[in-house]
Amino acid sequence: MALNHPIFQDNPLSGEISLSTGAAPTPYHVYDGEGLLIFGSVDFDMLQLMIADESVFPVKTASGAAAAGFIMANFEDASMGAHHELQFFVLVSEKEGEVLAASPFALAIAMGTRHDWGTLCLNLWNDSDAVIAYNNEYLGLNARSANFSLFNKKPDHGLNYDVTDQRGATIIRGAFQFKKTTRFSAIWNMSRTAGFRQIMKLGNAAYACGHVINRKSPVLPQNRAARIFTSSDHAVTRLWNPEADQLAIEEPRLSDIEFVPSSLQHMWPFRFVYRHPDDVG
Repeated sequence: MALNHPIFQDNPLSGEISLSTGAAPTPYHVYDGEGLLIFGSVDFDMLQLMIADESVFPVKTASGAAAAGFIMANFEDASMGAHHELQFFVLVSEKEGEVLAASPFALAIAMGTRHDWGTLCLNLWNDSDAVIAYNNEYLGLNARSANFSLFNKKPDHGLNYDVTDQRGATIIRGAFQFKKTTRFSAIWNMSRTAGFRQIMKLGNAAYACGHVINRKSPVLPQNRAARIFTSSDHAVTRLWNPEADQLAIEEPRLSDIEFVPSSLQHMWPFRFVYRHPDDVG
């Protein structure tokens, strides 16, 4: 049973909040789902202009770009009911001039090990009014409504994804090749980047910890770090393969900053907890 997993035993439902859509439990739980993270980078100067009003700084890649990525998920069983999500994030720090290691897996590693950094939620879409209200009215995020078609199988053993806005315009679409396990070459690369002990520690942990940073808003006027926890039985991490993987970004504000994918992580069954920045219990 999902609730017996340590991620939920250590972060149980403990409260209730009132939203414009009604009452909602806290913290936010996802008991079962499927997730895809696409790690990469965007133009550093263009991103800096985009987040000039925030009090955090982009973390650079070794080549001088800004570390960024996409998260898309089908949350089949959650405390807020079944729903989907697409998020575009950038890796940020309170210190200016931080730099990632020179590895295509450096962003993935940093998200699970650098607790002084966090992912700034730049853009967010969901397909549930209650979840949008929760994200915006309680967590201080910037969720908008979208239509989702995620992880549909292709004849060539790939999986499709397609997200459109309420007018039917494409936000993001593409496909990726399904793999059952992480290749040894990827594990070796990650071990060289983070250290073998750190990779073993991450692999043996019941769940991973990280932080999501909100953009400044009337709900949360400052950039705050919210603790998140993730777990999955399968987490296949590999290099982005331009011959087999596809990504088309058609949302103008995102396409303008020139996202370049470098690696991805496919997770199932995906478990997730998101705690409010004030929730330090």
